[in-house]
Amino acid sequence: MICPFCDKSLLYKERPNRTCSRCKRRFALEPKTNSLRMTDVRVRRLLVKRTDGGRLKISVNQLGAAALPRTSPGKSRSPVVEALGCLWVPLLVGIVMVIVGLSAAEMGAFAIFGGILVLIFILGVSAAFIGGRKERRTTDPLSGFRSLMRHDWTDVYGSLPPGVVEDFPYRAVHVPEGARIALLCPDRAIAAFLVANGIPERYGVAVTTEIGRLPEGMPVVVLHDASAPGCRLVIRTRAELPGRTVIDAGLPPRAVMSTPGAPARRGDKPARDLIQWLGESGTLTKAELDWLAKGWTVSLVAIRPARLLVAVTKTVERVAATTRTDPERREAEAIGFLTWPGEAGR
Repeated sequence: MICPFCDKSLLYKERPNRTCSRCKRRFALEPKTNSLRMTDVRVRRLLVKRTDGGRLKISVNQLGAAALPRTSPGKSRSPVVEALGCLWVPLLVGIVMVIVGLSAAEMGAFAIFGGILVLIFILGVSAAFIGGRKERRTTDPLSGFRSLMRHDWTDVYGSLPPGVVEDFPYRAVHVPEGARIALLCPDRAIAAFLVANGIPERYGVAVTTEIGRLPEGMPVVVLHDASAPGCRLVIRTRAELPGRTVIDAGLPPRAVMSTPGAPARRGDKPARDLIQWLGESGTLTKAELDWLAKGWTVSLVAIRPARLLVAVTKTVERVAATTRTDPERREAEAIGFLTWPGEAGR
């Protein structure tokens, strides 16, 4: 790795206790001991990209999302399928050896070795199945990165990197003077990002992460990710706020589920009742429901911050214009403004 202070290339033995043997300074992240193989230098490079050269402030999760390996929904295979692809040869050879060993005299060793190969196949597939279930239960792939930044990084540098902000406080609502629009975003990292970059004060937007904390008498913009709970949030908000304008400004599954480069992740499958309920709402296509039912999601933190900020800005400007011209309007809208850019847009 490269020392973040003296720029020297260091072997593992040359950086004991996260200390450079050349300049004797201690760094924060040891790539050998974290699953993302993060280093101080890589964090700084990602920070420049995600903050648009320091123009924006971002949350820890938005920074970490750039470090996660991408998974394509169209090409992803289960661990069991991958294990079968690697172990089918030992299985075939083992079966042949068992058959030969049992059918020919003085060939018992063949049967023994064949049985060992078959056992290796069974153990490999079983391990892949168990590992796949554990992986699907990991619903927060950024927890490790957050721990690195809030403990190892702050231990060395004293605070989070410049331009990185903490999550929006629990059960909080940010209401600027003259607010006339309410924005509901359950993702505390994104809510903090919007507040840190001045959206509330610039456009008169009250921000909160909970329906029960929404100010009264304002049109509501719901910002959510492409997931079953995210899609449910819009419907639930409209049901709990009858007569209020509720605008779906989320990331629709159709915008990402077949798009190359979209950072989809597969977690636990949603409850069947939830998928059925979403289907009965009439807000999603069958293809979208099938995608959600498999546990696929695309989080808002994975969207390039500069692009997300532009999209949210356009939405609140549109709502603000509607509010000024027709303050009594109660017609719910469905904007669905977020789409995933191609390679040139990242």
